[in-house]
Amino acid sequence: MTSYTPAEHQAHAHLLQTVHANLEHTALWTSLTAHTTSTYPRPLLSGVPPAPIYVDPDADPNVPLPAASTQREWVLPVDLREKWSPKKMAQVFDSLPAGDWGVDAKGGLRKKRLLLAVVAEDSTVVYYFVHDGVVKPRQN
Repeated sequence: MTSYTPAEHQAHAHLLQTVHANLEHTALWTSLTAHTTSTYPRPLLSGVPPAPIYVDPDADPNVPLPAASTQREWVLPVDLREKWSPKKMAQVFDSLPAGDWGVDAKGGLRKKRLLLAVVAEDSTVVYYFVHDGVVKPRQN
């Protein structure tokens, strides 16, 4: 699908390593896997957080949260200076496997989503949810 220049490969490897270390040692994720094959337009990580990473404040408190061990999350490491377009993001979502994406806070099937791991020059990592398609905003 995509071939990288040696410089791009080295930059992506550094981002992958930085985010992997942050998730493993700071956020305590388990089952971390690097996905670096040509199936994906960019190297990705997947893993299991120790607890659900988002709890909908509108969710029914009587409904138990899904077990964290069943909620595998996908992570896209990017550099802060990179420019991303909807087309590039769609290519990443299209490369993700089809199937069970888990259950949302209201008990429905969750749409594809990933964590955009933005790495700054000082190796600070900030995470943002990115969803495939339109997600209805919560009501206040």
